[in-house]
Amino acid sequence: MKLITQSRLHKSIPLGLIAILAACGGDDGSPGNPGEPGGPPASVITELNITVKDVAFDAGIATVNYRITNEEDEPVVGIPSATYLAAQLLPMGYTNAGNASQWQYFTSESCSDVCDGEFVDHKNGQYSYTFSGAFDGMNDVSFMPGGTQRVVIKIGGDSLPDGTALPITNQHYDWQDKGDTPAYTRNLIEMETCNSCHSDLAFHGSKYNEVETCVTCHNTDKVSNPDNVFAPMVHGKHLTGFPGSLADCQTCHVADEALTENMNWARVPTMEACGSCHTNIDFPAGQGHPTQQDNSNCVACHNSGWTMSAHSQADTDAVLGQFNVEIVSASLNSTTVDLAVRLSNPATNEIYSDSADKLNFVNDLRVYANWGVSVDYTTRSAKSIKLQDITPISGSDGIFNYQIMGLTVPAELADDKGTLAIQGKLCSDDDMLANCAETDNTTNLKSSHQFFSATAITDVGRRVVVTNETCSSCHLLSALKIHNGERNDAEGQCQLCHNNFKIADETAKNPQATTSDYKHLAHTLHAGSRESYPDINYPANIGNCAQCHTEDAAGVLTAALPLNSAVQPLAFDDGSFTSPTSAICSACHTSDTSKSHMTQQGGVFNGTEADATSGTESCATCHGQGASVDVLAVHPIK
Repeated sequence: MKLITQSRLHKSIPLGLIAILAACGGDDGSPGNPGEPGGPPASVITELNITVKDVAFDAGIATVNYRITNEEDEPVVGIPSATYLAAQLLPMGYTNAGNASQWQYFTSESCSDVCDGEFVDHKNGQYSYTFSGAFDGMNDVSFMPGGTQRVVIKIGGDSLPDGTALPITNQHYDWQDKGDTPAYTRNLIEMETCNSCHSDLAFHGSKYNEVETCVTCHNTDKVSNPDNVFAPMVHGKHLTGFPGSLADCQTCHVADEALTENMNWARVPTMEACGSCHTNIDFPAGQGHPTQQDNSNCVACHNSGWTMSAHSQADTDAVLGQFNVEIVSASLNSTTVDLAVRLSNPATNEIYSDSADKLNFVNDLRVYANWGVSVDYTTRSAKSIKLQDITPISGSDGIFNYQIMGLTVPAELADDKGTLAIQGKLCSDDDMLANCAETDNTTNLKSSHQFFSATAITDVGRRVVVTNETCSSCHLLSALKIHNGERNDAEGQCQLCHNNFKIADETAKNPQATTSDYKHLAHTLHAGSRESYPDINYPANIGNCAQCHTEDAAGVLTAALPLNSAVQPLAFDDGSFTSPTSAICSACHTSDTSKSHMTQQGGVFNGTEADATSGTESCATCHGQGASVDVLAVHPIK
């Protein structure tokens, strides 16, 4: 249990010799070997990076040599504490035929005021740690010569002696006792994939934030509860509230040739992994599956091709690839939209000569319309027509004409623009379109929207706040339970009906959680504050607006203040209104103190419509772009 620092070593070395040793180092700022200068130390640290040089192995005891730098590759000197984990990898099939590869945990050693092993701070950004003993026999695990070994270094969460705060960082390093780079390791998932939903995912007091760290401990040699082994644990936690289809394994197991076990989920079926999602199966008892005592015969039936097919969206994609709806023209005649659609089969480049009402594979095909993108629409609920139920007004060459009537078009908004949205369902049999009279299987179309002016369709329309791509970082939009996945164009379709005409309950503690106005609906759904959706558990930091919001044409996140002028106040069932910015911010900042602050800055809560739209809010003065407390700076946006 020794803590050795370079300054302590200096006390036992003559000054002349120290000078000679120092002269051996470079003066170009590049990292030296342990004990040699590594350049000027970092003075500002917003990011820590650990680079492992090597692991020396002597008499069964490992010494890990590593360097710590900041975001500018400047050495960080004086790290006060660290944690060191060690494990080894048993290859696939080693414990029994069909078994997946698995990590075996050796030890976790810490170093702060005292150390389990020996720690050396070389005072130039270089560090060394020697474990307290030989791995062989630690945790009753036998060391496997020539096998893949792993060390994990965790630092941060404390401060340097001068008070500089250190962010938490984990770094793993796989090695082999023979000094060679391991020929094989077990990496199935990238942390970046997890963070496409979870942002900065971290556990155990935010100390550990790498998949490679998690698996080092969450294995059968470390945890006593089998449910806490990494794969069953992660699968089990995603069974409730998962925002996509559980059948889509590649939501998490993204195909990536850089992963050493790319496509492992399909290639190596096991009772442990598969049973953690298919919870209705008891393999040894033969319930829900033929009796099976081990994994030796899994792949005989569930080969990779079969597994991929069973969990694939390929059939859905094939069906959708056979049908396309395109709005080719649109114009406004008083309060009526005249539009034309073209139906085609992209797979064959065929233009359908029949209209939707004559195509037997069309289960549902609707077009919605609303007007007034500059005020977030003028009609309370979008007007729509069902193409499968009506005969077109006219049509030729695959283009069919329809009308949508009853829009609200105030005279002052006659030069504004509108939006058309398409949704529908197709009848299908496996990967082919099918007669609806002969099948109950349906596939949701990918909804879409098209802007139009009084005279023609246009690419310019309502502002884009979120995109289908940002939503799809977590959601498989076509699988959303809302509207059974039929309305899946979150970027431009939902807002046609979920607009500012939707009202809130004035008596509710959090009124925004009672309205279906899109902006408030989205915020409160993700905050888990809607009583009708108790199982929603947002997987990221709710303050990270960039998880959903996109950037505008100027590259500014659409969560920035001031709000777009189209944003309307929040309407209540008692006829009162809350001004736009206050309504948005108070969806999350619900305290009386927060509301009082907004009121002091000109916000209006439950006032008249005239007061709520008078423009008295001065929020952007302090919270606007570049201001002292810019919302883009004070929120944890990444």
